Amino acid sequence: MRFYDPTEGEILLNGRNIKEYNLQKYRALFATAFQDHQMLSLSVMENVLMRKAKPEDEEQVVNALKLAGVYDKVQTLPQGIHSILTREFAEDGQVLSGGEYQKIVVARAFVKNCPIKIFDEPSSALDPIAEYQLFDNILKSGRDKTMLFISHRLSSVQNADWVFMLEDGMVKEEGTHKMLMKMQGLYADMYDKQAENYLATERSKVTDGIFAAGGEV
Repeated sequence: MRFYDPTEGEILLNGRNIKEYNLQKYRALFATAFQDHQMLSLSVMENVLMRKAKPEDEEQVVNALKLAGVYDKVQTLPQGIHSILTREFAEDGQVLSGGEYQKIVVARAFVKNCPIKIFDEPSSALDPIAEYQLFDNILKSGRDKTMLFISHRLSSVQNADWVFMLEDGMVKEEGTHKMLMKMQGLYADMYDKQAENYLATERSKVTDGIFAAGGEV
């Protein structure tokens, strides 16, 4: 995105140093869903578009919200996609959960038509089921795009074409999910540990459900 320039080496796009491109046109190539995001005291629609909305934008925004998995929630708001978010400047502004805000941020990446899309920890506030549905929609909608995922939750990268495992600022391993699992290195170890935690969480939910339904044992 060129928010920072490298202190060493260079970044190339189509064989040219990215510093040679017009910055505004260069950044227009990217759609991003940042982990650290900001909700503006504007309508849901304008928060997704990140600009003043036009009537013809509505269908695009609705589709992006559906792909992000937050459209049903938005529909429950007093004015739907035209409801103002946050109470920073509006007493009747709508306040959503962290996971719902995160989905609106992801919708920003869905709504923009550009060749490269970056998703930075897009599921950190989501449960495993919502995470699976979100990544399934991301993959389906981005078949003709170049997509970069940044994630600590390795369940989200199983279907990636290529995976880079970073540690201490260095690429330690790279390959497909299957290749990395066969290596039995850092990636495989982290993946197995996360899978165990997921299973433990699901077993706990099932057990809690049995006790809740059955009462005292």
